[in-house]
Parts: sequence; C-alpha cells; structure tokens
Amino acid sequence: MLNISMEINTQIDFAITTYCQAKCRSCQRTNEDTGEVNSWLTPTHMSYTVFDNILKKAPSNLHIAQFCGELGDPMMHPMITDFTTRAFAEPSVITVVINTNGGLRTPDWYTTMGEKFGGDLQIIFGIDGMSHESNWKYREGVDWQRAMDNMLAFGNAGGNAGWHFIIFDWNWQEVEEAYNFACQINIPITIKYNNRDFGLISDENKIKCDELLKSIGIRYEN
Repeated sequence: MLNISMEINTQIDFAITTYCQAKCRSCQRTNEDTGEVNSWLTPTHMSYTVFDNILKKAPSNLHIAQFCGELGDPMMHPMITDFTTRAFAEPSVITVVINTNGGLRTPDWYTTMGEKFGGDLQIIFGIDGMSHESNWKYREGVDWQRAMDNMLAFGNAGGNAGWHFIIFDWNWQEVEEAYNFACQINIPITIKYNNRDFGLISDENKIKCDELLKSIGIRYEN
C-alpha cells in the first residue's frame, strides 16, 4: 500500500485507506454502472502500527511523505491527524502532501492543521467545477461547498493549499472562472484534461478549450 520514488530526495506515497465517500465513475474502486464499490475491493484502513513501522524502516533521505493512493481518500482515515503528526516527527521528513476531494472534515479541522504545520503541509484539493452540480457530475458524493470552504480555510490558516481541476466535456467552459478565482484567493491551480473514457471531452470542445486556455495564458496538462 505504498509507492516509493527513489531519488536524491525520496518520496513515499502511502495509500492509507481504501474508503471514500465519492462515487467517481472512472475510479478503479467504483463500479461504473452502479457507482458502488467494486466487489473485489474490501474497504480497509492502514493501522497506525503498520505506518509507524514503515517509517522506522524508511530511507534516511525520505523528505516527502504523501497520502494519496488510487483507491481511497486519506481524509476518510480516522487517524489522519495522527498519521500526519507522526510523519513530521520523522527527522528527515520536510513535507507532507495530502490529496483529497475536499468534501471530508470541517473548515475548523483544516484551519487547525494549517496553523499547526503551515507551509510544510501541502493539501491538494481535487475540485472539478465552479458549482455543486458541475463538480457532482464526476465527484458524485462530494459536497462542493464544503470542499471550497475547506480549501479556503486551510489556505487562509497558512497551509500550503493547491487546487487540481480536471477538465471534462461538461466543465471546460468553467476553467477561466476557476483560474480567476484561484488567483483571487491566492491558491495555485493545476488544470489537466481528463484522459479516461468517462466524461472525455469531445474533439470539437477540446479545440475550443485549448484556444480558451491559451487566450488567458493558463498552463495546463494534456
């Protein structure tokens, strides 16, 4: 349940849970037809003991600990606060990165984490729309307003907030609004095209979107 990148500064991605409240239809954990968890997956949380033991045996140049994973949202883990604190207790760890859909926990929790860890803690929020309806088309099960409130709370508290926006066929016209809002709240936004079949942007709309992105000078990833 971890992915290790062996570089000068080693980064380990800990997949600490396979629980998630969202029903994203192109996610590996989700049955595309029903939106429910695929039968082959048993939702589970990594134990604190296992996590602690991994860190004790981690490379001495482990500088970045990431909580992401492909099959769950780290914020679903009941001990995410303890895991984050433990990661920072490792002498070599400089940065902890958490990827989340943003709709879990409360603004108060994010404020506390931002005040405690500051810019050393990076939380990347996957929010793919400028309205609840638009975001729900992919991130079904996520409260968009809660996600936005959480992202703002973390950023305002001094945390290192980031915003990942995936372009689908239904939200490409919202990219400029999202970019302008990100600039307004001083949170960097990464814009990337969806490359999976579900919600894949049409060739016609991609041409239009490319032109839009270039006209306003937004960097993006294909």
